[in-house]
Amino acid sequence: MRRVRRPPIPESLKQKKALAERQAALDFYANWDGKAKFDGFAAYKAPDIRAALEQAFGGKCAYCETFYAATQPVAIEHYRPKGEVTISGSRVPPGYYWLASEWTNLLPSCTDCNSPRRQDLPGEDAVTSGKANAFPLASEGSRATAPGTEKGERRLLLHPYLDFPEKHLEFVWGTGTVDDGWVRPRNGSAKGATTIKVCALQRRGLRAARRDRLLDLIAHLESVVEARGNASRHPDDPALLEQFERRLAEVARFVADEAPYSAMCRQVVISYHDSLFGANETP
Repeated sequence: MRRVRRPPIPESLKQKKALAERQAALDFYANWDGKAKFDGFAAYKAPDIRAALEQAFGGKCAYCETFYAATQPVAIEHYRPKGEVTISGSRVPPGYYWLASEWTNLLPSCTDCNSPRRQDLPGEDAVTSGKANAFPLASEGSRATAPGTEKGERRLLLHPYLDFPEKHLEFVWGTGTVDDGWVRPRNGSAKGATTIKVCALQRRGLRAARRDRLLDLIAHLESVVEARGNASRHPDDPALLEQFERRLAEVARFVADEAPYSAMCRQVVISYHDSLFGANETP
């Protein structure tokens, strides 16, 4: 997961149809019998919402940074579940119905992060994992039940607009083992640990994809370090300087916002800083 600047609100969410839907949900749950379900949630499915999310996140899942476009349509995921919340294994309605079409509550997600699926996780048998209707809190007693009260929650799931994920997640690399590509909480972060568990960020296929990306990045970084050494030893050779700059530009592709697993790649590139630029230099 990487930090993302919140994009402008799509026009469809400002229109009368979306506003009417929100009011209808409020009216429905104001007289809720505790059983019926509101079936009018549709505003969040508008095409301009999908387009805005795909552009803001570069066609990647908000949670795992995997490209989804090649194999699946984007799932518009509700950060706070709209219809019901899974608490201690049980699905409890009504959920955060007032946030069903609230812009910051909508995120693009891949199927594995968003849906309950059997996943191969390290150190345990295959388990069903995926965010679905989960929204863990530090204290269940603070769970919001009415509009505006969510501000008092101590949420444990990272949000790309509201958090700096790099402060909560760190990636394993450089061990030369299958552990490369794993993700773990940084400094014991509860948000990091919860997000890893809820979104199955340690699932086997995802770990393998991150590891492949790491191996490719490290090979490029080592070639840049070599080119820098050559250019430093022969400062009057413009061809060597050009080679260094060209290889450095190739590394930039790995850390671009639209690149897969860019947050992981940035952590690795930062660790190479002195080798790439010198101890007293900035990129």
